[in-house]
Amino acid sequence: MNQEMMNTKEVAEYLNLNEKKVYALIKEGEIPCTKITGKWIFPKNLIDKWIEDSVQGTKALEGIENITIIGSHDLSIDLLASEVNKKFPQLILLSANLGSIGGLISLKRGRSHIAGAHLFHPETDEYNLPYLPKYLPKLESVVVNFVYREQGLIVQPGNPLNISGFEHLCHPNVRFINRQEGAGTRLLLDYHLKQLGIEGNQIRGYNHQVSTHTEVATAIRNEQADVGLGVLSAAMSFGLEFIPITKERFDLIIPKAYFYTEPIQELLEIVRSENFIHKVEQMGGYDIKDTGKVLVWR
Repeated sequence: MNQEMMNTKEVAEYLNLNEKKVYALIKEGEIPCTKITGKWIFPKNLIDKWIEDSVQGTKALEGIENITIIGSHDLSIDLLASEVNKKFPQLILLSANLGSIGGLISLKRGRSHIAGAHLFHPETDEYNLPYLPKYLPKLESVVVNFVYREQGLIVQPGNPLNISGFEHLCHPNVRFINRQEGAGTRLLLDYHLKQLGIEGNQIRGYNHQVSTHTEVATAIRNEQADVGLGVLSAAMSFGLEFIPITKERFDLIIPKAYFYTEPIQELLEIVRSENFIHKVEQMGGYDIKDTGKVLVWR
C-alpha cells in the first residue's frame, strides 16, 4: 500500500469495509477522495483525519453509523470490524492505528468512541489501568478485556541469525523493524532494552518505524528486516518464526457516556459471541478467557 495515496481496494482494506460500501460513501460525499485518470484516489492523511473527525463534537452514538476505535493495532480488531459489518450492516467500525497512548489521547479529546490499549506498567506489573488517571483524569470510563495475546520477536523462517532475545538486536548484522512511538509494543521494547542497558542507537533499524504488527511481519517476510517485536498471530499469518517474550492484556477503554448506547452494545454482543471467540482462537496466539468481561468501572 502506498503510504500517501490509496486506491479503492486499499482504502476498503484499511477501513475494514467492503468496496461497495466505499463506493456508497463516495456517492454520498462522505469520504475524502479525488478522481485521477478515471480512478478514485484516497489520500491517507485525509482518511486518518476523517476517521478522527467523524466523532468530533458527538455527545452520544444514537443514530450514528460509525464507531471509531483508535489505539493499538491487533489482527483481532480487523476481524471484529468484519464481523460487525456482517451482523449489523448499518454499523461501521472504523479503526486508526495510532498506538495505545495515541488511543487514550484521542479518547480524551473526544475523537473516538473506544481506545484499544496494552500498556504495561512495570512498577505495578499491571496493564492499562495505571495510565488512565494520567491520560483520562476526568473521563469516566469502562475497561473491557478484549484478548490476552502472545508478544515476541518475529524472525525469518528457520531463524537463520539464531536470534533468541533482545540482546541480539544490537548485533551489526541484524536488521530491526520498530513500531512507532506511543505504541504499547514500542514501550515494551524500550522497557526490555533499558533493563539490558541497550541504547536505541546501538540497534540497526531502531528508527525504521511502522504502525502495525502486519507491517512488521510483511517487512520480515519480504526480507527488508530480520526481526521485529510483534504478536504471534501476525507471525503465523505470514509463515514466520516466533520467539515468545510475554503474554499481555489488550483492553478496550470505553467512556461511560457511550457504554450503554445501542451501537456499543451491539459491538460487545459480537465480542462476547461464541462465533467471534472461536474465530479469534483459530487465528492462534490468543487467550480469550476474559474476552468481553468488564474489568473496571472508573
